Amino acid sequence: MNEKQEIRYHLLFWGFFVGMDLYFEFLLGKYETFSLWLLLHKIGFFFLQALIFYWVYLGVAPYTIPQKRWLRLIGWIVISIFLFAGIRYVTEEVIIYQITGAHNYSDYSRRWLFYIYDNSYYAFRIILLSLVFYGVKYLLNVNQELHQLQLDKKQAELRVLKSQLSPHFLFNTLNSFYADALEVDLNLSNDILKLSEMLRYITYENEAEMVRLKDELTFLQHYIALFKRRFDNKLYIETHFPENPDEYQIPSLLLIHFIENAFKHGILDDPLKPVYVAVSIDHIHLKMEVKNAVRTGENYDEKGIGYKNIRQRLDLIFGKAYTLTIEEEKNYFKVFLQFPLNH
Repeated sequence: MNEKQEIRYHLLFWGFFVGMDLYFEFLLGKYETFSLWLLLHKIGFFFLQALIFYWVYLGVAPYTIPQKRWLRLIGWIVISIFLFAGIRYVTEEVIIYQITGAHNYSDYSRRWLFYIYDNSYYAFRIILLSLVFYGVKYLLNVNQELHQLQLDKKQAELRVLKSQLSPHFLFNTLNSFYADALEVDLNLSNDILKLSEMLRYITYENEAEMVRLKDELTFLQHYIALFKRRFDNKLYIETHFPENPDEYQIPSLLLIHFIENAFKHGILDDPLKPVYVAVSIDHIHLKMEVKNAVRTGENYDEKGIGYKNIRQRLDLIFGKAYTLTIEEEKNYFKVFLQFPLNH
């Protein structure tokens, strides 16, 4: 639902709401002789309902319903009922009374307990309508986001299919290069072998959502080694990887994002400020810490599309059972990730 559609629906809702109120008054024969008090009462009561409606619609529902904080929602509903009664009392029994000299409630009915009880009906009615209106909007937005995610997935699959043109040809060619390089340069042949293994991992073994931690760490180590070769071994990086990762399973190609980001934005050629990458396991969680120096004036966008996609993926896989903190201080960019391990 875009902004123009939302405004249009709200205008239609209020037109229907006011029309139904007038219609029921007509059916019940509640029409009164026109007076200044009646005009001020109708206008004040309408704006009070609109105020509570948007208080719930914009200020309460967005911070409780998506997070499923139902107890907090109930608490705010109770507060809103008291707020409705309090504002109505000040508006009608104080302000309008000072202007017109007429009360809406009798002396007996203005006792605070009865006044709140009597107004709870009107308050709860408008609160319920506001929640229903927000619920419809929320469901429409969720469905739209799911539809967009499905489109993005299809487009990503199409791009992957395009990128997998004749993978056997690529592997065979790299293997041929590897065999030729063995007779010329052992380091070059090893790099070609690493590249071939990385390509095979991305193309085939990565098709599953979960992969062996051992394979993922090997992929990271190959990536770092090739990056060092690209910088003629003048890339300064300190790495710590577990020696025996056992048979743990982790989401495929999850960790590489943070190393890529460090290599893309970090200072790589300063031996006094090496990139720091550490992965550890404690039989329950995997922990990853990446730290790199950044140049003065270069800002990271931790809310950018890359980190947004990472958080969405972590949410889908682990729910709330993970930690991802991203911070920048004193020209250093730090990332800490922790999530439970699967066997």
